[in-house]
Amino acid sequence: MTSTALLVSGIAILSVGTYLMRFAGAKLGNRLALSDRSSALLSDAATTLLFAVALGNTFYEGDHFAGTARVAGVAVAVVLAWRKMPLIVVIVAAALVTALLRFAGIP
Repeated sequence: MTSTALLVSGIAILSVGTYLMRFAGAKLGNRLALSDRSSALLSDAATTLLFAVALGNTFYEGDHFAGTARVAGVAVAVVLAWRKMPLIVVIVAAALVTALLRFAGIP
């Protein structure tokens, strides 16, 4: 199987899985009664999972360290997001910092 076919099939499987989870949530959402504590734990679990994926992608690219420029760009994005700047400002500033550091020769 070629890498393109593998990629397309992976995207298709993930798309179908995402659709089924959303469909199940809509159908089962009213039938399942969760306590407030359970709802809070599920919300925290989703946030923790997203944070772990973002943290992993910040520091590593494959098996290797992603570089100081990427880490600095993400740090700028975190600070700007913490200061409640508009999303476009956060994205452009992070990309600009990363690009300038890489242009300066910092990996």
